[in-house]
Amino acid sequence: MAISIKGVNTGVIRKANEFIALALKIKEPRNKESLFFLPALELRDLLIAVESRLHQKQQLNAAERQHYEKTRDAISKKMQENIPAIVEDELRHADIHRRVTAVALADGSADSVILTFTLHDGTTCHLRVNDLQIETLVYAIIRAIDNAGMRELALRLASLLDFLPLYDADCMDHERLEFDAYAQPEWKHALFTHYLAVLYRFTDETGKTQFSGTVVKTRVPSDSKTAEAISRRLLDFSPRLKKLAGKPCQVSVRTLTANKTQKLTQEQCLRALHHLRVQSVNIATQHA
Repeated sequence: MAISIKGVNTGVIRKANEFIALALKIKEPRNKESLFFLPALELRDLLIAVESRLHQKQQLNAAERQHYEKTRDAISKKMQENIPAIVEDELRHADIHRRVTAVALADGSADSVILTFTLHDGTTCHLRVNDLQIETLVYAIIRAIDNAGMRELALRLASLLDFLPLYDADCMDHERLEFDAYAQPEWKHALFTHYLAVLYRFTDETGKTQFSGTVVKTRVPSDSKTAEAISRRLLDFSPRLKKLAGKPCQVSVRTLTANKTQKLTQEQCLRALHHLRVQSVNIATQHA
């Protein structure tokens, strides 16, 4: 049976300047309390799962938005009245068996999501979060990280929520690609609709033109401002693309498909990057 939320509290466990885990304490409807400890990657996955619902709320029309905000504010007030206490000893002597080792979006109905937490001892817990509770939950998480003096971590987490990395590649000579692949679970794929190929054209230290690229899933087409912003943020995320940070780049973005039910293969994604490179070279040749 899924745990329902009556109130939440959060705290950060850190070692010097290193983030160890976020403590998430839930007060349930009958005042039972549950405590979980989420490391950075698991916390990111929780935020990805609930951020998709916030994105849906942004698509509401004015009347729907007004009703949603009024109801959300009432729910938030009730949650504020039921914040469970976190005592220092719970953080100082955190129970390793309550450490979350995996987060998954198990189900999403019309008004709530169910998250599955896999714990250190292999057991699982299900947490039901009503859509009207999500903003309060996210605020509590970000506030705890901010209060711990880890604003940079909060910004980094926020920058990773609206795209799903799939492949990063360097385009080598003789039409070869050296690439990294990121295996992503199906529940994450289901949150995004658009496959985008992003190509970076730059000049290396010897003055030679080089190409690197990436394939991601997003909720926006290639010609959007959001896609442009994602193409910049990718340089901070990807180990392979970090070398481009701060370098002048010509960036090309192409939508491969916006069909939510269509899943592209590795070959299709990498071939699209190759074609984008060929097109970029041909255009440059025509204008030479």
